[in-house]
Amino acid sequence: MVDLEAMTGVTLRASIDHERMGVLRRLVQAATVREILMGAQDNLTNVLAVVLGVTIGAGRADFVALAGLSAGIAESVSMGGVLYNATRAEHQMAALAGTSSVASDASRLTPVFSGLVTFAASLIAGLLPLFPFALLPVSSAILVSMGLSVVGLFVLGSVTGRVAGGGWATEGFRLVAVAGIAAVAAAAVGAAMRVG
Repeated sequence: MVDLEAMTGVTLRASIDHERMGVLRRLVQAATVREILMGAQDNLTNVLAVVLGVTIGAGRADFVALAGLSAGIAESVSMGGVLYNATRAEHQMAALAGTSSVASDASRLTPVFSGLVTFAASLIAGLLPLFPFALLPVSSAILVSMGLSVVGLFVLGSVTGRVAGGGWATEGFRLVAVAGIAAVAAAAVGAAMRVG
């Protein structure tokens, strides 16, 4: 029993049914970790790499915005479609096998909802590296973009680690390392193919 009156001065008592909350938490975690992680990690990494490569290669905010936004939106639609199709195929395969474990498992999202969650996570994450370019000169924006992206990836990895039962720091650093490899590759391309 939580006494909100003692905490807030408002007469209200809330009872938390820990068993129900535990079941609900497991369902939400199982149902969305895959979609959120795939969408957010992929697009945050992708847009950061595009932004870094275009900034180094062209050095113009308008090119960065065009390339980053185009890549971010295309990737969000693509990832949403991938998760829609993958989830749909899982449900169809379970039906063909005569099992209903995947199709009736309450912890699994429907194909449409799986695609929508992935699309939304991907779109939000893809905007993170672009945001500084709307406010700052290119030379400052790229540094802020990289910083925000590293923090975003670390937080995403840490939360995933906590939800999935792994080490939060290990998972946070793992996502940052993967993005770092992609960023270095894009920076190398930008440096090798400078335009203008």
